[in-house]
Amino acid sequence: MVLMLHGAGGSTRSVIEATGWADLGERDGFVTVFPNGTPSYEGRKESFLRNPQSWNSGEHSSFAARARSAIAKKINDVGFLTALIDTLGRRTSIDPRRIYVAGHSNGASMAYRFGFERSSLVAAVGAVAGHFMATEGRLTSPVSLIQIVGDQDPYTPLGGGEAGVGRHKMVVAPALEAPTRWARLMGLGSVPRIIRDDEKLKEYQWGPSEQDEEVRTLIVKGQGHNYPRRSVAHVSSIVMGPSVNSLSATETIWEFFKAHPKPPEQVGSD
Repeated sequence: MVLMLHGAGGSTRSVIEATGWADLGERDGFVTVFPNGTPSYEGRKESFLRNPQSWNSGEHSSFAARARSAIAKKINDVGFLTALIDTLGRRTSIDPRRIYVAGHSNGASMAYRFGFERSSLVAAVGAVAGHFMATEGRLTSPVSLIQIVGDQDPYTPLGGGEAGVGRHKMVVAPALEAPTRWARLMGLGSVPRIIRDDEKLKEYQWGPSEQDEEVRTLIVKGQGHNYPRRSVAHVSSIVMGPSVNSLSATETIWEFFKAHPKPPEQVGSD
């Protein structure tokens, strides 16, 4: 099963259309789930600009929803996603060794948080252009991680510092800090190997461990904050930065997930 979490302002509909996870699930025979975050104004129709939905990912604030975000409201999204997995497990056949969480932007940050706080449930996390905000605690069970980020992303800058566009900005850590900290939590060390570096991609790897758990980062050259897709035209946006078509984030994450089920002895362990 793959949970795919939309970014701030996104929705079930938009993330299905933008990522291709539903079609991939149909093709390869796995359950795909696209939950909605909390809208700024509950009870009103969702809208990217007027009523954005967001996740309480543990970040300090939200670019999209700001004072009415799930972060500001302290929504228990870890509890919500835990209950969702439990409900789905009672209604359909799900392999407990293959529960994966992916996300984009604010959804990627939520995927980090959920994988960290519910590591006994999650086999691997796929984070596209998000931040891992936890500063305390530990992984109680190994969780492999793949991070995908563009080197032109205005919200997840490789070098860290001031992120965002226009008047709404915040200071963030360098993009590689998240996988580096995750690798340390996994006991994989702090220094990665560069396993690819060409005109399209640069790829880092921490590990693998004796049980093949690992952390990887793919830097997409020329890519901004949009979800990477092969079908996208080469375009540029003031808000999101440029888009290229050198990588399908969905296909890449799924190949990583398939290679990293949870070891049987780790399922449900705390």
